[in-house]
Amino acid sequence: MLTGALISCKNDQKEAQVDERNEKEQQVEKDSADLERLRYAENAELGIDKPRLPENYEIDWDAVESDPKMRSDIEGWNDYNTFSASVKTLGLKEVPQEEITDYMTRLEQEANNLQNTIPASVMTEEVQEDIKDIREEVADLRMVIKKYGTDENKISNQVEELIEAYDDLNEELQETASKKGVSL
Repeated sequence: MLTGALISCKNDQKEAQVDERNEKEQQVEKDSADLERLRYAENAELGIDKPRLPENYEIDWDAVESDPKMRSDIEGWNDYNTFSASVKTLGLKEVPQEEITDYMTRLEQEANNLQNTIPASVMTEEVQEDIKDIREEVADLRMVIKKYGTDENKISNQVEELIEAYDDLNEELQETASKKGVSL
């Protein structure tokens, strides 16, 4: 009988921990959404309708002194190059609305390929986390399309989120390949 009480107590503790964790995650999501709304409001005050998209969708190698091997590994990373071209096409709204569902299937596969083909020289926890974020944004875009169809505003907002995640990956790759971040 004592064993049953201890097990029940342990289960109650675990449930309380899970509830607490869920509450914290919900608060983080709410805070993130609040920050996003604030960013859009600030952009509106400045006369910017939407967040600025990058002018190019590539790493600016001229802005950093990089390790030649790492740079070569990144530039030769075919799945990254393929995904980059797809993000650029999506960001420039070159995907016809009637093809968006098929395009999403391809984009999901490309995002998964990124995770599975990271060059060893740049495989850091941060790069892996940025790719995980990209995969989540692609999944969110799929859900937006499923829920709202081809509503251009809804899709555009989620595409912007995906592009921001992609930019984060580019920044991390650039930082990782930077000679300052690497002990030679």
